[in-house]
Amino acid sequence: MRVIRFNSVTNSLKLEPESFDDLYLIARITAQDDVIEAHTTRRFRPSEGEKGEQKDVVIKLSVEKVEIDKNADMLRFTGKIISGRPMEYIRVGSYHTINIAAGDTLDMQKPEWKDYILKRVKQAMLESKKPKLGIVVMDDEMATLAYVKGYGIEIITELYSKLSKRMKEKDFEKQREQYFNDIIKSAGNMKVDIVVFAGPGFTKDDLKKYIQSKGIDVGKRVFYTSASDAERSGVREVMQSEMISDIFEKEHVKKEFEYLNLFLQGLRGSGSFYGTAQVKAALEEYKAGMVLVNDSSLNDSEIKDLLDMADRNKVKIEIFNSEDDAGMQLKNFKNIAAISKLLAVS
Repeated sequence: MRVIRFNSVTNSLKLEPESFDDLYLIARITAQDDVIEAHTTRRFRPSEGEKGEQKDVVIKLSVEKVEIDKNADMLRFTGKIISGRPMEYIRVGSYHTINIAAGDTLDMQKPEWKDYILKRVKQAMLESKKPKLGIVVMDDEMATLAYVKGYGIEIITELYSKLSKRMKEKDFEKQREQYFNDIIKSAGNMKVDIVVFAGPGFTKDDLKKYIQSKGIDVGKRVFYTSASDAERSGVREVMQSEMISDIFEKEHVKKEFEYLNLFLQGLRGSGSFYGTAQVKAALEEYKAGMVLVNDSSLNDSEIKDLLDMADRNKVKIEIFNSEDDAGMQLKNFKNIAAISKLLAVS
């Protein structure tokens, strides 16, 4: 996430999402009646009955609905137009949908920016600078190792196999083994939890067999997939694949389930609380170390007050996706829960 500017007078925050994770965060922090301003296109019809044509415009709208299109990696805001430019292409009061993808910019205006929301945006800024996963694209000639970060790809190094068809079979196999060992060692040194090996042909498959036959522990969770080549374009192909989106989504879900299981564990004793009354009491008595809340409840005034209290008490706040399995289970506990300080740090 890149924050371009924050205007404390108008409560307007200009953002540039740099990844699907950023789009997902923006969707979670957007409330009904927030104001979004962004570049978009709108069909202009000079008169009734004409087909009209698409015009580039800047539109400011009051949000009534926000949704994530996972297939298109797009964020969609729908609401009534407040203003825009050029004015001749705008109909104030009519409905419009603004589509936002990674790399687009938007202004988001709220009546008030809560501290815990601004902290989450700042956290996203810092996370965008950290490697999220490693990708190794390879063939029988070279391997390219790269980090996937919030803002794109960072190539770490390139390794060359030095293989030749003119080699004797024994020398060829020895050099091939050295090539694989160099890739495994470099992948093991990557500062990530997940590494994806990819490439055209059978080299990645042969690497997989080599790792398994030797019982090698890469020190990461490892996935394998295909790519058209072993260069930067291959890394980008893998990064934009459905597999990577699935990995990131599963990581979100995994984290939410870890917190949910911690909460359920606390229910067996006296370390967990749920519902606004119990959570309020836990916060007032300084018993809470973490608050779990569904994103579908962020606009509830009572829950907003509890989150403000949690933020003042420096209690960690985790916002769940209410459409995920963990979020649906949290819904059974009135959409908000707290975990005691003792459990939260365990």
